[in-house]
Amino acid sequence: MRLQFKVQAYQTEAVAAVVDCFAGQPRRDPSDRNAPLRLDPERLLANIRAVQRRAGLPLSTAPARSDAAPDGTPNLDVEMETGTGKTYVYIKTIMELNRRYGWAKFIVVVPGVAIREGVRRSFEVTGEHFRQAYGTRPRHFVYDSAELHELERFRDGAGVQVMIINVQAFNSAARDNRRIYDELDAFRSRRPIDVISAARPVVIIDEPQRIGSARSLASLSRFDPLMVLRYSATHRVTHDLVHRLDAREAYRERLVKKITVIGLESPSSAPVTAIRRVQIREVIRAHLDKERELWGRGIKVLSLLFIDRVSRYRDYSADDELGEYARIFVEEYEDLVRAEPDGDYRRHLASIPVERTHQGYFAIDRRTRCWVDPTSTDIDAYSLILRDRERLLSPEEPVRFIFSHSALREGWDNPNVFVMGMLKSSDNTVSRRQEVGRGLRLAVDRNGERMDDPAVVHEINELTVVTDESYASFVAGLQKEAGFGAVTDGRRLTRLARNANFHRPEFQAAVERISRRAVYRVDFDSAELIARCVAALDASLRVDPLRIEVQAGQQVRTYPICGDARDLIGEIAEATGLTRHTVGAVLTGVDPSIFGLYRNDPARFAEATAILINREKSALVLQGLSYDVLPARRAIFTDVRPRIDLTHAGPRLAKNIYDHATNDLALVHELETRADVVVYARLPGDYAIPTPLGDYHPGWLVALDDGCTVIAGDENTDPARIECAKRFFAALGVPFSVAAPRAVSRSADGRTPRPRAGTRR
Repeated sequence: MRLQFKVQAYQTEAVAAVVDCFAGQPRRDPSDRNAPLRLDPERLLANIRAVQRRAGLPLSTAPARSDAAPDGTPNLDVEMETGTGKTYVYIKTIMELNRRYGWAKFIVVVPGVAIREGVRRSFEVTGEHFRQAYGTRPRHFVYDSAELHELERFRDGAGVQVMIINVQAFNSAARDNRRIYDELDAFRSRRPIDVISAARPVVIIDEPQRIGSARSLASLSRFDPLMVLRYSATHRVTHDLVHRLDAREAYRERLVKKITVIGLESPSSAPVTAIRRVQIREVIRAHLDKERELWGRGIKVLSLLFIDRVSRYRDYSADDELGEYARIFVEEYEDLVRAEPDGDYRRHLASIPVERTHQGYFAIDRRTRCWVDPTSTDIDAYSLILRDRERLLSPEEPVRFIFSHSALREGWDNPNVFVMGMLKSSDNTVSRRQEVGRGLRLAVDRNGERMDDPAVVHEINELTVVTDESYASFVAGLQKEAGFGAVTDGRRLTRLARNANFHRPEFQAAVERISRRAVYRVDFDSAELIARCVAALDASLRVDPLRIEVQAGQQVRTYPICGDARDLIGEIAEATGLTRHTVGAVLTGVDPSIFGLYRNDPARFAEATAILINREKSALVLQGLSYDVLPARRAIFTDVRPRIDLTHAGPRLAKNIYDHATNDLALVHELETRADVVVYARLPGDYAIPTPLGDYHPGWLVALDDGCTVIAGDENTDPARIECAKRFFAALGVPFSVAAPRAVSRSADGRTPRPRAGTRR
């Protein structure tokens, strides 16, 4: 299995927030050290404030300082909610800093083994993705004092060089960890720290809240970093914050899972073991419910259980090495599997031996405090959980339940964690948020495709947290921060059953009419596109020259300067989706005086040109769009039915295919009271119309008493997609209008108005 990556706008914004802070820095080809920062403090501060202003963040009054770097070193903070891909973001930032400014020596500092292995794996699995985007991939290695030849390659190697290092490797008093400061015979009497600092590396700190001790900061300063970039969801100490993607924004943009909580209430005298048994049972139950729901979609379901002591799960004094919680798990799992109804899913569960479906990872889970037996199940678990995430995601891998202490609290995550069991109590807010964050990333299927379709993202991506009441109060605060509102009771959601309206012939006829598939065709002449783009550029493209001001006393002199040369055609082709040949034809056709503006500011020229080309391209696409109806049909109303909290439902409905609704109640009320409406339903989220601008998800299907059907879309949808939807339904012969108070009103003669079929081009 290979994870699939695609360019995400929110991640691109996070990259630009850092890279744009150094606008005006001249590019220098990589050498054995990074080129020094040429921006004076005033220009750097102006850049930082411009980025902050763009993002609506508090403006810095002066460049931040830190004991982790010499005075004058930029210290930038990026805040990204757990599960939104901050590791991907800083790897892409590395590539962009190299592309724009030539910096090629980078160090990623991590606080522990779990994060280190996660970062290492991220570099491995994204390598090909970045090679396709940049023509090269970053060379990375984990610092090891016994493998100092890697430092030679770090210093002398061509291309982007990245060293990943544990904080313990340079701030611990242990002998092996002090070798970085020693003159070593095997290293030609040099000190590793001197080779590292001579490179003037860009230092990236992953989870800086765990690397904040005075000793750690003082040790970091010995790297002599060119700049320090910090990435976390929970910064304890802030510097110059240039980007923020908080929990509220991440949820609103559907970038993370939603959270459901199953909390337990028990008398204070209840034995802890009894409480934990119930929690384990509820974790298994929630896991089986989710697994049963997603089983046919090829999506592996994982559950993560945090425990308070390693010995609760792994007891080395027992013959089978099972601790108390492991034994409870086996008992409860077998009971729930036996209670599962007979069928394919039950047979699937029976094929997985219970001893192979759970595993544990603990940072200090050895009597000797080290990995001593390379054939043990512990080392296998270490490899599977930390290093081989893709295998853990495979449906063929039997491990589905993972027990951990604090070792997986930060840095490690897995997109297919759907259930969490908190078999412990915690008073540390950061710890709690980090633990919940292990399950926030959006899931992937067996092909590595991210389940991020906006229409169904939160139907699939739901994290269930099983906890005691004290922990539930924290998650309530977390959900409130994220804009979720009240905590959802995991046992109060009711899956709605369809009523008799679903089987009415008027509704079935309506479903039949919109079930036909269609493909779109865009016909336009490339020569026309080129001509329109040339005309638009000649008429509208303006690029002011780059200038530098020199102030001498009261006199100010201005000198024009040249921007960096770049792959102009390649950048515009990437931004517009056109071929290099077409972009080249456009640039060749523009007036020489317009093309000469490239010398003023190459970067701005490429950006402005792409904007104008995209504007003309969109106009032509709509002009030449048509749909061809296919014989094939799609299933629309499948067995997947909505779940709602009936405590918030409106009155019983008479014309809907379900008895209750909780959304769009004003429109529902209108449809219920109109005499000409026979039956209606909200279309499922996976019913999508293909358009050149991306899929469009219509809202409602309405069957009228004369047999006509009306599709009511979302009135806030982009007008261009609405136009595409009109042409799609016109090809099917189905009237279409935007959802509004009179969306299904008839014309004066009593007939439902039908839009004319779009003209094919």
